[in-house]
Amino acid sequence: MEKGNLQKVYFKNDENWYTNTIDLKQVYSSVHAQATSYGSSANLLINEMLANLLELAFQRKLILSQPFIITDYGCGRSKAANILAELVAENTKLISRLQSNGVKLEKIIQILSPKIAELDAKEISSLDRVMTYKHITVQRYDLGIPEFSTKPEQRADIVFCNDVMEHIPQDAISSFVAELTSAGKYVVASISLRDAVNYMAVPTKLLLENALKVSEPANDGIVLTKDISGDFIFSLHVSVFPKEKWQSILGDGWFLLDAQDYTACSAMNFEPTAEYKTFKKELIAQLGFADFIPFPTTLGSRYEKDPILYRRTALMQPEKHLRKLNVLEEYPESAFKKKERMESLAFLAYFGVQIAQNAKGLWYIVSVPDNLLDRLSELEKASKIGASTDADVRKKTKEIINL
Repeated sequence: MEKGNLQKVYFKNDENWYTNTIDLKQVYSSVHAQATSYGSSANLLINEMLANLLELAFQRKLILSQPFIITDYGCGRSKAANILAELVAENTKLISRLQSNGVKLEKIIQILSPKIAELDAKEISSLDRVMTYKHITVQRYDLGIPEFSTKPEQRADIVFCNDVMEHIPQDAISSFVAELTSAGKYVVASISLRDAVNYMAVPTKLLLENALKVSEPANDGIVLTKDISGDFIFSLHVSVFPKEKWQSILGDGWFLLDAQDYTACSAMNFEPTAEYKTFKKELIAQLGFADFIPFPTTLGSRYEKDPILYRRTALMQPEKHLRKLNVLEEYPESAFKKKERMESLAFLAYFGVQIAQNAKGLWYIVSVPDNLLDRLSELEKASKIGASTDADVRKKTKEIINL
């Protein structure tokens, strides 16, 4: 990401348009310093990361019983790669035996799930830049965290790059992808397809320093909007594209599949087998979709305490449910599909969001009511009356929406 640290932005102030640049390295260093949990979303996707590793072993691209290296690229402080390495290191013989006996991926994940939960619950006293679990080494690299900001010395066998691509300016993506492929033989990247919930509020005075006046915004940057707080909002996702656009950016050597986080996709630089593609759908149906944009917001969370964050979270709900509906269109009819589809349709209908399907069967938004935020806020308050746990909130929400 070193060559793409600067993001060009446009903003309007006093009826005039200006342009400036924002140093992304400074942004992420600041975010990581303020929020030590930032970058830990991969912890919810360990099952998918394990499936990627098992797929490579199934294709004989990786031998799990022999020494190999995992690099977590742009990892933040996620412990997912460490959990994965320890899990495989401690259960190599079991995994090899199951694969040799032709046990399906879904069944192997089911067998290992209790062990994943056990490791996930275990505290890791500190995350070092390089850690070894028997014959498996984990390397960490993140430009925004001083202790992880040195690039790994060794080329990895597999690189995991979770929720990083969308943080790279569009004109720097190709060089970043080259970084990834030089960092490891096989690469699996989780790419968010939506705007970021997380943000940076930038005071107008700071933006105006060294800014240049322009007649209008160009296509070489992003346009900042001003929140009712008075600050301009810089989204931490600077490259937000649909899956099809990412496919064209990455090229034919990359294969993109829907992820368990239905607002994201998984990209890999090796072709997955037909069994793996089917398994990914079965895994999601078994575990459910991972939702990183909670609504109603979780009790006592930062979403409740930060008004800007709350507004961003709430207003993303229509696009979030639309994305889920379109992912579900690729699933065979099942109880899982019927349930998930019904819940999203009911949510959108309750708030008066009108949607329709195009000729290809894909859903799109026709209209959103002007008072959407007010209606979302009413549900947020009503669902939390008398609630002491998030399970209470979810139950009350379903009652209100009449699910």
